[in-house]
Amino acid sequence: MGEQLLLDAPSLVYRAFFALPTTVTDDRGNSVNAVRGFMDMAGYLIVKRRPRSLIAAFDADWRPRFRVDAYPGYKATRAEDPPELPPQFEVLAEVLDAAGLPRAEAAGLEADDVLATLVAEAQPSDRFAIVTGDRDLLALVKDPQVKVVWPVKGVSSVQEYDASAVEEKYGVPPELYASFATLRGDASDGLPGVAGIGPVRAAKLLNEYGSIDSILADLDALPSAQASAFKDAGDYLAAVKTVVTLVSDAAIEMTPARPPDEGRLRALGEEHSLGSSVTRLLRALESGHLSTS
Repeated sequence: MGEQLLLDAPSLVYRAFFALPTTVTDDRGNSVNAVRGFMDMAGYLIVKRRPRSLIAAFDADWRPRFRVDAYPGYKATRAEDPPELPPQFEVLAEVLDAAGLPRAEAAGLEADDVLATLVAEAQPSDRFAIVTGDRDLLALVKDPQVKVVWPVKGVSSVQEYDASAVEEKYGVPPELYASFATLRGDASDGLPGVAGIGPVRAAKLLNEYGSIDSILADLDALPSAQASAFKDAGDYLAAVKTVVTLVSDAAIEMTPARPPDEGRLRALGEEHSLGSSVTRLLRALESGHLSTS
């Protein structure tokens, strides 16, 4: 059974947007740099990896209310999107539909939750590759069914993470990565971590105790400064469980896989000045063996 390729679309769209100049525009002056970059990445991955299926997961809500209610600091410090970016998501949706590539999202949830749901019931013969620049998704790695493909330079140079690679890089197995991020902190998500607990100490404690709850149950065994730090962070640690735990039973809405509509895709290319990106994507779809059912 071939590889099933799962794209963390927001992550890849942002990478494309900041990798290419916003002066890549259509005839009306609207930036299409992220659309073109995403198309080229998708085409390259189809040709290079020859997956049997490809699904692009999107955010229905990038900052879900239930996570903010649990911890108001969640993603609170992230800058607003540049004005040239949001309209490109609509164009990209049209492009993917014309290309016959499924889009998936879940009401009120993030792309991470969609991806967690898609791999939640992986069978022994399944092989998923999640393409993302979001470290949170390392928590989904499971040998041999699920690996993370991390773009280093576009998607032509990548780092692949199986369980041993996650542990080598961060000092914890994938199932402890969310707890590791909680203790260490994650500025991109607005998580401050526990004062004085850096990545080395976080990994050591989690490997020794197996969970944050077990650490909290044995604070008397810790050095006094560490014990105090954990006590001070008690409310944060309780609240952030809801933030870092991915939803794995989301109600996913997904467009169907279909053969590409070349006429529609080329028309979109003309309308939005997508140029050679359309040709490259069509060639990739013709050369691959994606399922269209």
